[in-house]
Amino acid sequence: MGIITVLGEIEREQLGTTLPHEHVIHRISIHSGKPDNTCVEVDLAAEELIRFRQAGGGAVCDVTPIGVGRDPKALQQVSRLSGVHIVSGLGLYQLDVWPDNLRRMSTTELADFLVDEASGDSNQIAAGLLGEIASHNEPHHADWRKYRLTDEERVIFHAVADAQRRTGLFISTHASLGRHGVDQIRTIRAAGGDPERVLIGHCDAQAHEEIQIDLDYYHTLLNEGAWLAFDTFSWAELIPDSQRFQRVAALVQEGYGNRLLLSTDTCRLSQLHRNHGRGFDYLLTDVIPGLRAAGVSDQDIRQMTITNPAHVLTLAG
Repeated sequence: MGIITVLGEIEREQLGTTLPHEHVIHRISIHSGKPDNTCVEVDLAAEELIRFRQAGGGAVCDVTPIGVGRDPKALQQVSRLSGVHIVSGLGLYQLDVWPDNLRRMSTTELADFLVDEASGDSNQIAAGLLGEIASHNEPHHADWRKYRLTDEERVIFHAVADAQRRTGLFISTHASLGRHGVDQIRTIRAAGGDPERVLIGHCDAQAHEEIQIDLDYYHTLLNEGAWLAFDTFSWAELIPDSQRFQRVAALVQEGYGNRLLLSTDTCRLSQLHRNHGRGFDYLLTDVIPGLRAAGVSDQDIRQMTITNPAHVLTLAG
């Protein structure tokens, strides 16, 4: 089976170094209220991805959800102009940005909608990923044992699990402040979804002074079958990259490099090179050298940036 991009299906060997959690074209400002969280200019997005390609990048997953600017047609244009493979995610963000028609759907109706939309029913462009699928943040604590999805969110994750079974697509989640991931994956499992085809996002959005507390969260997710995304590299307002390097290196040393993916969650104009930001190529210019300095081998880096994304994005047989 192949990988679905906005320009059609490709073989996994064609993918190259991949960013699994990014926002190329989006209006996240609808949710955040910040003008910095909007990028709808195709030429600008293509210019930025050309920099990524020139640094050695091959592919990007745009996981912009419905309601905050998901636009597969624009992503097609960006992909053609930049020469970068783009996978369009089919995401559902927090309920305040949901279109009214989705709010009225039952679990079955929502699953049917996701299956139809993933096939390209509305725009002739198939999705290559179910994500990002969000649940609420709880910034006041960072203990996964206390986090619980709301009843409405549980309905959403049940629908997504149904869509996963029917499409063969991987699920990618938003699990940021408050450590959502364990309840997310257990809900997907309870709904009949495949936990081995779930990528828990934003595992690096929080850190404790004692690394073992964070490793306990990661180990619990891994034991549930999940893959882990360390996808907020450069977000120093959350934690410094040094802590991300340390945690990735610890997991790799434990033998989990084959279950980790790396990205930068670019979603601000100020993060782009044109505006003197670090750009989508930050993974190649800063993250990979930082991991090497932390003792991660080139073989493990290739596993996390090329091999693992290709596995995640390949359709289930």
